[in-house]
Amino acid sequence: MYKLRDKSFSTSVEPNLAPLTVAVGGFANMFCIGTVYALSTLQTQLLRLFGISDVWSFAPFGVAFLGLSIGVLTSASTILQSGAHVTVIRGTILWGTAVIGAGLSLSRLKFGLMIICFLFGGIGIGWTYLAVVVLIDQGLPRHALARSAIGPLGFSTAAATCFLLSSVIGLEVADAKSLGRMLVLLGVTFTAVGAFTQVLLPNFSNSAVSPPSVSSTSPSEFFFSILLFFNALPGMTLFAGLLPLASQHMNGTDCDKMWILSYCMAALAFGGVLAPCVCAYCGARLTFVIILCLRGVLLVLHSRSEGSTLAMCAILAVLFAHGTGFSLIPGLIKNQSSNQQLFFFGYGRVLASWGTSGIAGCIVSLIIRSPVGAVPTGELVVGLLSFSFGTILYFVPSLGGEFLT
Repeated sequence: MYKLRDKSFSTSVEPNLAPLTVAVGGFANMFCIGTVYALSTLQTQLLRLFGISDVWSFAPFGVAFLGLSIGVLTSASTILQSGAHVTVIRGTILWGTAVIGAGLSLSRLKFGLMIICFLFGGIGIGWTYLAVVVLIDQGLPRHALARSAIGPLGFSTAAATCFLLSSVIGLEVADAKSLGRMLVLLGVTFTAVGAFTQVLLPNFSNSAVSPPSVSSTSPSEFFFSILLFFNALPGMTLFAGLLPLASQHMNGTDCDKMWILSYCMAALAFGGVLAPCVCAYCGARLTFVIILCLRGVLLVLHSRSEGSTLAMCAILAVLFAHGTGFSLIPGLIKNQSSNQQLFFFGYGRVLASWGTSGIAGCIVSLIIRSPVGAVPTGELVVGLLSFSFGTILYFVPSLGGEFLT
Protein backbone atom coordinates (compact mmCIF):
# COMPACT_ATOMS: atom_id res chain seq x y z
CA MET A 1 0.00 0.00 0.00
CA TYR A 2 2.71 2.46 0.99
CA LYS A 3 6.04 2.66 -0.82
CA LEU A 4 8.93 4.60 0.61
CA ARG A 5 11.40 6.11 -1.79
CA ASP A 6 14.92 4.94 -1.06
CA LYS A 7 15.34 6.32 2.46
CA SER A 8 14.24 4.70 5.67
CA PHE A 9 11.85 6.16 8.20
CA SER A 10 12.27 6.04 11.94
CA THR A 11 9.96 7.44 14.57
CA SER A 12 11.51 5.69 17.52
CA VAL A 13 11.08 7.29 20.91
CA GLU A 14 14.27 8.23 22.71
CA PRO A 15 15.28 5.55 25.23
CA ASN A 16 14.93 7.79 28.30
CA LEU A 17 11.29 8.63 27.57
CA ALA A 18 9.21 7.06 30.37
CA PRO A 19 5.81 5.57 29.46
CA LEU A 20 4.19 7.67 32.18
CA THR A 21 5.52 10.83 30.53
CA VAL A 22 4.02 9.82 27.20
CA ALA A 23 0.70 8.93 28.85
CA VAL A 24 0.50 12.24 30.74
CA GLY A 25 1.43 14.28 27.67
CA GLY A 26 -1.03 12.42 25.47
CA PHE A 27 -3.87 12.72 27.98
CA ALA A 28 -3.25 16.43 28.61
CA ASN A 29 -3.45 17.26 24.91
CA MET A 30 -6.46 14.99 24.35
CA PHE A 31 -8.13 16.79 27.25
CA CYS A 32 -7.56 20.17 25.60
CA ILE A 33 -9.01 19.25 22.22
CA GLY A 34 -11.73 17.11 23.85
CA THR A 35 -13.46 20.29 25.01
CA VAL A 36 -14.93 20.45 21.51
CA TYR A 37 -17.43 17.83 22.72
CA ALA A 38 -18.82 20.43 25.16
CA LEU A 39 -19.51 23.16 22.59
CA SER A 40 -23.24 22.61 23.07
CA THR A 41 -22.89 24.61 26.31
CA LEU A 42 -22.50 27.68 24.08
CA GLN A 43 -25.57 27.08 21.93
CA THR A 44 -28.23 28.50 24.20
CA GLN A 45 -26.00 31.43 25.05
CA LEU A 46 -25.40 32.22 21.38
CA LEU A 47 -29.15 32.24 20.79
CA ARG A 48 -29.55 34.62 23.71
CA LEU A 49 -26.62 36.93 22.99
CA PHE A 50 -26.69 37.11 19.18
CA GLY A 51 -30.40 36.56 18.55
CA ILE A 52 -29.59 33.99 15.87
CA SER A 53 -31.69 31.02 14.73
CA ASP A 54 -31.26 27.41 15.85
CA VAL A 55 -29.52 26.63 12.56
CA TRP A 56 -26.70 29.10 13.24
CA SER A 57 -26.32 27.97 16.85
CA PHE A 58 -24.87 24.70 15.51
CA ALA A 59 -22.27 26.55 13.42
CA PRO A 60 -19.38 26.44 15.96
CA PHE A 61 -19.64 22.66 16.31
CA GLY A 62 -20.19 22.09 12.60
CA VAL A 63 -17.29 24.23 11.37
CA ALA A 64 -15.00 22.79 14.05
CA PHE A 65 -15.55 19.32 12.59
CA LEU A 66 -15.20 20.62 9.06
CA GLY A 67 -11.81 21.90 10.17
CA LEU A 68 -11.11 18.56 11.87
CA SER A 69 -11.54 16.77 8.54
CA ILE A 70 -8.97 19.11 7.01
CA GLY A 71 -6.67 18.64 10.00
CA VAL A 72 -6.62 14.85 9.99
CA LEU A 73 -6.04 14.79 6.23
CA THR A 74 -2.99 17.06 6.54
CA SER A 75 -1.67 15.84 9.88
CA ALA A 76 0.07 12.71 8.58
CA SER A 77 2.49 14.60 6.33
CA THR A 78 3.36 16.93 9.23
CA ILE A 79 4.01 13.94 11.48
CA LEU A 80 6.25 12.42 8.83
CA GLN A 81 8.25 15.61 8.33
CA SER A 82 8.42 17.00 11.88
CA GLY A 83 7.43 14.15 14.19
CA ALA A 84 4.36 13.43 16.28
CA HIS A 85 5.73 15.50 19.15
CA VAL A 86 5.91 18.72 17.10
CA THR A 87 2.53 18.07 15.46
CA VAL A 88 0.85 17.68 18.85
CA ILE A 89 2.32 21.00 19.99
CA ARG A 90 1.22 22.82 16.84
CA GLY A 91 -2.28 21.39 16.93
CA THR A 92 -2.97 22.13 20.59
CA ILE A 93 -1.56 25.64 20.33
CA LEU A 94 -3.67 26.27 17.22
CA TRP A 95 -6.80 25.08 19.04
CA GLY A 96 -5.94 27.24 22.05
CA THR A 97 -5.28 30.28 19.88
CA ALA A 98 -8.57 29.71 18.05
CA VAL A 99 -10.48 29.55 21.35
CA ILE A 100 -8.82 32.81 22.42
CA GLY A 101 -9.89 34.38 19.13
CA ALA A 102 -13.42 33.01 19.54
CA GLY A 103 -13.60 34.51 23.02
CA LEU A 104 -12.45 37.94 21.82
CA SER A 105 -14.94 37.75 18.93
CA LEU A 106 -17.75 36.76 21.28
CA SER A 107 -17.02 39.63 23.66
CA ARG A 108 -17.34 42.00 20.68
CA LEU A 109 -20.41 40.15 19.30
CA LYS A 110 -18.60 39.31 16.05
CA PHE A 111 -20.35 36.04 15.20
CA GLY A 112 -18.79 35.52 11.76
CA LEU A 113 -15.26 36.01 13.08
CA MET A 114 -15.96 33.58 15.92
CA ILE A 115 -17.03 30.91 13.41
CA ILE A 116 -13.82 31.40 11.41
CA CYS A 117 -11.82 30.91 14.62
CA PHE A 118 -13.55 27.60 15.32
CA LEU A 119 -12.85 26.46 11.75
CA PHE A 120 -9.11 26.93 12.25
CA GLY A 121 -9.38 25.47 15.72
CA GLY A 122 -10.87 22.32 14.20
CA ILE A 123 -7.78 21.95 12.03
CA GLY A 124 -5.69 22.05 15.21
CA ILE A 125 -7.89 19.37 16.76
CA GLY A 126 -7.29 17.12 13.74
CA TRP A 127 -3.52 17.63 13.92
CA THR A 128 -3.37 16.89 17.64
CA TYR A 129 -5.71 13.89 17.64
CA LEU A 130 -3.87 11.92 14.98
CA ALA A 131 -0.45 12.91 16.34
CA VAL A 132 -1.37 11.80 19.88
CA VAL A 133 -2.51 8.42 18.52
CA VAL A 134 0.92 8.05 16.87
CA LEU A 135 2.71 9.32 19.97
CA ILE A 136 0.93 6.82 22.22
CA ASP A 137 1.44 3.99 19.74
CA GLN A 138 5.18 4.63 19.65
CA GLY A 139 5.68 5.52 23.30
CA LEU A 140 3.53 2.77 24.84
CA PRO A 141 4.04 -0.27 22.59
CA ARG A 142 3.44 -2.71 25.46
CA HIS A 143 0.47 -0.93 27.05
CA ALA A 144 -2.54 -1.82 24.90
CA LEU A 145 -5.05 -0.59 27.49
CA ALA A 146 -3.45 2.85 27.71
CA ARG A 147 -3.31 3.16 23.93
CA SER A 148 -7.02 2.42 23.60
CA ALA A 149 -8.22 4.41 26.60
CA ILE A 150 -6.32 7.71 26.54
CA GLY A 151 -8.39 9.24 23.73
CA PRO A 152 -11.85 8.48 25.22
CA LEU A 153 -10.56 9.35 28.72
CA GLY A 154 -9.27 12.73 27.54
CA PHE A 155 -12.44 13.64 25.64
CA SER A 156 -14.83 12.40 28.35
CA THR A 157 -12.96 14.14 31.16
CA ALA A 158 -12.79 17.38 29.17
CA ALA A 159 -16.51 17.36 28.39
CA ALA A 160 -17.42 16.48 32.00
CA THR A 161 -15.19 19.27 33.33
CA CYS A 162 -16.79 21.81 31.00
CA PHE A 163 -20.29 20.78 32.06
CA LEU A 164 -19.35 21.03 35.74
CA LEU A 165 -17.73 24.44 35.27
CA SER A 166 -20.79 25.64 33.37
CA SER A 167 -23.05 24.67 36.26
CA VAL A 168 -20.81 26.44 38.78
CA ILE A 169 -20.23 29.62 36.75
CA GLY A 170 -23.83 30.03 35.63
CA LEU A 171 -23.45 30.60 31.89
CA GLU A 172 -27.16 31.26 31.47
CA VAL A 173 -26.78 34.70 33.07
CA ALA A 174 -23.32 35.65 31.74
CA ASP A 175 -23.08 38.56 29.34
CA ALA A 176 -21.02 38.53 26.14
CA LYS A 177 -17.92 40.05 27.73
CA SER A 178 -17.93 37.66 30.68
CA LEU A 179 -18.45 34.63 28.46
CA GLY A 180 -15.75 35.86 26.09
CA ARG A 181 -13.28 36.21 28.96
CA MET A 182 -14.01 32.62 30.00
CA LEU A 183 -13.21 31.39 26.51
CA VAL A 184 -10.01 33.45 26.43
CA LEU A 185 -8.94 31.93 29.73
CA LEU A 186 -9.60 28.43 28.41
CA GLY A 187 -7.67 29.20 25.22
CA VAL A 188 -4.69 30.48 27.20
CA THR A 189 -4.75 27.27 29.24
CA PHE A 190 -4.77 25.10 26.12
CA THR A 191 -1.94 27.09 24.57
CA ALA A 192 0.08 26.69 27.77
CA VAL A 193 -0.46 22.92 27.66
CA GLY A 194 0.82 22.86 24.09
CA ALA A 195 3.88 24.87 25.11
CA PHE A 196 4.49 22.64 28.14
CA THR A 197 4.40 19.60 25.88
CA GLN A 198 7.59 20.95 24.32
CA VAL A 199 9.25 20.58 27.72
CA LEU A 200 7.52 17.36 28.78
CA LEU A 201 8.20 15.28 25.68
CA PRO A 202 11.51 15.02 23.79
CA ASN A 203 11.70 15.21 20.04
CA PHE A 204 11.29 12.12 17.96
CA SER A 205 14.34 11.17 15.90
CA ASN A 206 13.09 11.27 12.33
CA SER A 207 15.35 10.73 9.39
CA ALA A 208 14.69 12.73 6.25
CA VAL A 209 12.24 10.93 4.04
CA SER A 210 9.88 11.64 1.18
CA PRO A 211 6.18 11.06 1.86
CA PRO A 212 4.84 7.63 0.84
CA SER A 213 3.23 7.47 -2.58
CA VAL A 214 -0.40 6.40 -2.38
CA SER A 215 -2.33 6.15 -5.63
CA SER A 216 -5.82 5.83 -4.12
CA THR A 217 -7.77 4.92 -1.02
CA SER A 218 -7.39 1.21 -0.29
CA PRO A 219 -10.42 -1.08 0.15
CA SER A 220 -9.69 -1.36 3.88
CA GLU A 221 -9.66 2.44 4.29
CA PHE A 222 -12.93 2.72 2.39
CA PHE A 223 -14.56 0.08 4.61
CA PHE A 224 -13.25 1.60 7.85
CA SER A 225 -14.38 5.07 6.75
CA ILE A 226 -17.93 3.75 6.41
CA LEU A 227 -17.66 1.85 9.70
CA LEU A 228 -16.35 4.91 11.55
CA PHE A 229 -19.09 7.12 10.11
CA PHE A 230 -21.92 4.84 11.25
CA ASN A 231 -20.24 4.22 14.60
CA ALA A 232 -19.70 7.94 15.21
CA LEU A 233 -23.01 9.32 13.87
CA PRO A 234 -25.17 8.63 16.97
CA GLY A 235 -22.50 10.07 19.27
CA MET A 236 -21.88 13.14 17.10
CA THR A 237 -25.63 13.78 16.88
CA LEU A 238 -25.70 13.70 20.67
CA PHE A 239 -22.65 15.94 21.16
CA ALA A 240 -23.79 18.45 18.52
CA GLY A 241 -26.70 19.49 20.74
CA LEU A 242 -26.16 17.64 24.01
CA LEU A 243 -27.30 20.35 26.42
CA PRO A 244 -30.41 21.38 24.44
CA LEU A 245 -31.33 17.70 23.97
CA ALA A 246 -30.90 17.10 27.70
CA SER A 247 -33.27 19.99 28.37
CA GLN A 248 -35.90 18.24 26.26
CA HIS A 249 -35.57 14.81 27.86
CA MET A 250 -34.41 15.38 31.47
CA ASN A 251 -36.20 16.78 34.49
CA GLY A 252 -34.68 19.25 36.95
CA THR A 253 -32.87 22.57 36.82
CA ASP A 254 -30.16 23.46 34.29
CA CYS A 255 -27.58 22.96 37.03
CA ASP A 256 -28.90 19.45 37.74
CA LYS A 257 -28.75 18.58 34.04
CA MET A 258 -25.14 19.74 33.82
CA TRP A 259 -24.16 17.46 36.69
CA ILE A 260 -26.04 14.52 35.19
CA LEU A 261 -24.34 15.04 31.82
CA SER A 262 -20.92 15.21 33.48
CA TYR A 263 -21.56 11.85 35.15
CA CYS A 264 -22.76 10.40 31.84
CA MET A 265 -19.35 11.12 30.31
CA ALA A 266 -18.01 8.21 32.38
CA ALA A 267 -19.72 5.91 29.87
CA LEU A 268 -17.52 7.33 27.09
CA ALA A 269 -14.41 6.66 29.16
CA PHE A 270 -15.51 3.13 30.08
CA GLY A 271 -16.09 2.41 26.39
CA GLY A 272 -12.42 3.10 25.71
CA VAL A 273 -11.19 1.23 28.76
CA LEU A 274 -13.27 -1.90 28.21
CA ALA A 275 -12.98 -2.02 24.42
CA PRO A 276 -9.95 -4.38 24.30
CA CYS A 277 -11.63 -6.82 26.71
CA VAL A 278 -14.92 -6.80 24.83
CA CYS A 279 -13.13 -7.24 21.51
CA ALA A 280 -10.97 -10.08 22.86
CA TYR A 281 -14.08 -11.92 24.06
CA CYS A 282 -16.47 -11.24 21.16
CA GLY A 283 -14.17 -10.47 18.25
CA ALA A 284 -14.07 -7.18 16.35
CA ARG A 285 -17.00 -7.90 14.02
CA LEU A 286 -19.41 -9.04 16.74
CA THR A 287 -18.35 -6.13 18.95
CA PHE A 288 -19.34 -3.61 16.29
CA VAL A 289 -22.54 -5.52 15.56
CA ILE A 290 -23.51 -5.34 19.24
CA ILE A 291 -22.74 -1.66 19.77
CA LEU A 292 -24.42 -0.64 16.50
CA CYS A 293 -27.58 -2.70 17.05
CA LEU A 294 -27.88 -1.84 20.74
CA ARG A 295 -27.83 1.89 20.03
CA GLY A 296 -30.19 1.41 17.12
CA VAL A 297 -32.78 -0.43 19.21
CA LEU A 298 -32.63 2.06 22.09
CA LEU A 299 -32.90 5.08 19.78
CA VAL A 300 -35.84 3.58 17.89
CA LEU A 301 -37.59 2.75 21.17
CA HIS A 302 -36.96 6.24 22.51
CA SER A 303 -38.34 7.78 19.33
CA ARG A 304 -41.63 6.08 20.27
CA SER A 305 -41.51 7.07 23.95
CA GLU A 306 -40.76 10.22 25.94
CA GLY A 307 -39.59 8.40 29.08
CA SER A 308 -36.57 9.95 30.82
CA THR A 309 -35.28 6.50 31.93
CA LEU A 310 -35.18 5.25 28.36
CA ALA A 311 -33.54 8.51 27.28
CA MET A 312 -30.81 8.03 29.88
CA CYS A 313 -30.22 4.43 28.76
CA ALA A 314 -29.93 5.59 25.15
CA ILE A 315 -27.45 8.35 26.08
CA LEU A 316 -25.26 5.97 28.08
CA ALA A 317 -25.31 3.33 25.32
CA VAL A 318 -24.43 5.91 22.66
CA LEU A 319 -21.52 7.26 24.71
CA PHE A 320 -20.17 3.82 25.65
CA ALA A 321 -20.30 2.58 22.06
CA HIS A 322 -18.74 5.81 20.80
CA GLY A 323 -15.70 5.29 23.00
CA THR A 324 -15.51 1.58 22.15
CA GLY A 325 -15.47 2.15 18.40
CA PHE A 326 -12.84 4.88 18.53
CA SER A 327 -10.62 2.67 20.66
CA LEU A 328 -10.74 -0.32 18.31
CA ILE A 329 -10.48 1.20 14.84
CA PRO A 330 -6.84 2.45 14.98
CA GLY A 331 -5.52 -1.03 15.80
CA LEU A 332 -7.65 -2.63 13.10
CA ILE A 333 -6.33 -0.16 10.52
CA LYS A 334 -2.76 -0.70 11.67
CA ASN A 335 -3.16 -4.47 11.21
CA GLN A 336 -4.10 -3.88 7.56
CA SER A 337 -1.18 -1.58 6.80
CA SER A 338 1.73 -3.06 4.88
CA ASN A 339 4.03 -0.59 6.66
CA GLN A 340 2.76 -0.34 10.22
CA GLN A 341 5.05 2.58 11.06
CA LEU A 342 3.08 4.60 8.52
CA PHE A 343 -0.42 3.37 9.37
CA PHE A 344 -1.36 6.92 10.39
CA PHE A 345 -1.54 7.98 6.72
CA GLY A 346 -4.45 5.59 6.21
CA TYR A 347 -5.95 6.37 9.61
CA GLY A 348 -5.90 10.09 8.85
CA ARG A 349 -7.96 9.52 5.71
CA VAL A 350 -10.39 7.33 7.64
CA LEU A 351 -10.75 9.96 10.39
CA ALA A 352 -12.11 12.41 7.83
CA SER A 353 -15.40 10.51 8.16
CA TRP A 354 -15.41 11.54 11.85
CA GLY A 355 -15.60 15.15 10.71
CA THR A 356 -18.31 14.23 8.21
CA SER A 357 -20.33 12.53 10.94
CA GLY A 358 -19.99 15.68 13.06
CA ILE A 359 -21.52 17.78 10.30
CA ALA A 360 -24.26 15.18 9.72
CA GLY A 361 -24.84 15.06 13.47
CA CYS A 362 -25.52 18.80 13.48
CA ILE A 363 -28.18 18.33 10.81
CA VAL A 364 -29.87 15.45 12.64
CA SER A 365 -29.66 17.25 15.99
CA LEU A 366 -31.25 20.29 14.40
CA ILE A 367 -34.08 18.10 13.10
CA ILE A 368 -34.57 16.67 16.59
CA ARG A 369 -34.86 20.21 18.01
CA SER A 370 -37.39 21.24 15.36
CA PRO A 371 -41.12 21.61 16.10
CA VAL A 372 -43.36 18.79 17.30
CA GLY A 373 -43.02 15.57 15.34
CA ALA A 374 -39.37 15.98 14.39
CA VAL A 375 -37.94 14.45 17.57
CA PRO A 376 -39.18 10.94 16.75
CA THR A 377 -38.13 11.43 13.12
CA GLY A 378 -34.54 12.39 13.91
CA GLU A 379 -33.93 9.67 16.48
CA LEU A 380 -35.77 7.10 14.38
CA VAL A 381 -33.56 7.80 11.35
CA VAL A 382 -30.30 7.54 13.32
CA GLY A 383 -31.54 4.45 15.15
CA LEU A 384 -32.58 2.69 11.96
CA LEU A 385 -29.30 3.58 10.24
CA SER A 386 -27.28 2.24 13.17
CA PHE A 387 -29.34 -0.94 13.52
CA SER A 388 -29.39 -1.58 9.76
CA PHE A 389 -25.62 -1.28 9.38
CA GLY A 390 -25.07 -3.53 12.39
CA THR A 391 -27.44 -6.10 10.94
CA ILE A 392 -25.70 -6.00 7.58
CA LEU A 393 -22.34 -6.55 9.28
CA TYR A 394 -23.74 -9.63 10.99
CA PHE A 395 -25.56 -11.24 8.07
CA VAL A 396 -23.07 -10.27 5.34
CA PRO A 397 -19.73 -11.58 6.68
CA SER A 398 -18.10 -10.83 3.32
CA LEU A 399 -18.46 -7.11 4.08
CA GLY A 400 -15.10 -6.22 5.55
CA GLY A 401 -14.50 -9.91 6.19
CA GLU A 402 -10.75 -9.67 5.74
CA PHE A 403 -10.54 -6.48 7.83
CA LEU A 404 -12.63 -7.34 10.92
CA THR A 405 -10.81 -10.33 12.34
